[in-house]
Amino acid sequence: MKAKPRPAGLAFEVHVFLAAAVRKDGPEIEWTPGARYSLLILSRQPEGEAPNEPLARKSASAAGWTNIKLERSRRLPVTAVPEGEALRAAFREAVTQGTSVVAYSKPLPRG
Repeated sequence: MKAKPRPAGLAFEVHVFLAAAVRKDGPEIEWTPGARYSLLILSRQPEGEAPNEPLARKSASAAGWTNIKLERSRRLPVTAVPEGEALRAAFREAVTQGTSVVAYSKPLPRG
């Protein structure tokens, strides 16, 4: 996805969406195509703005996911320091690039 630079003078926060989605076919071996996984979709937005669900879905789709179901979201200040290196890296990517998607390694049970 193309990087969107942070406009000067605007305050931002990161919206973190909990979602479930199905992996599209692709060259990655980490995820099984057609299986459903839990995702965290991180999206940089102007401070105080409502969660941008279409942007979250577009970001996940661009990262190789389909049938995206957003479950809930929360806001974090850009100064937050999430636990775990993978989440910190995704958070930094969202702050600098605009969005980031983290997929859990184990698929969700069928049901």
